[in-house]
Amino acid sequence: MSLQVISSDELTQRCRLSDGRLVDIEIDDSGLEITVTAVNGPKLGSIELQHTESDHYYLMWMYLDQDGGAFKRCGIGRQALKFHNESFGGLFTAAPNDGREREDGSHLTGDARGFIRKMREEGLVLQSDPYL
Repeated sequence: MSLQVISSDELTQRCRLSDGRLVDIEIDDSGLEITVTAVNGPKLGSIELQHTESDHYYLMWMYLDQDGGAFKRCGIGRQALKFHNESFGGLFTAAPNDGREREDGSHLTGDARGFIRKMREEGLVLQSDPYL
């Protein structure tokens, strides 16, 4: 599935999914949280980020299927990261896919492994430091 941005301002984008559903992607003023909500529907989830010394954003927590998964694999996560990158600059980093939970609680579970791998292939998420 793909999506189309139909309106955008400084920190909010409205997107139409290929099946016609609408979602809003909103970034808070600090750039450390991205919230995704179905228009006239539930909150789908959020992405929590930590700004790093190297001017990247570390993906602390990403959960976009609070509705039970009806909006999964629609391109929303990719678009949220792209929009944040356009708004704030800096690329993203994430925990390595080694099954370990970090001291800060970050780790890859469920669909996150495949998503992060794909985003690394596309250059949106940097390769991980194996010593994190």
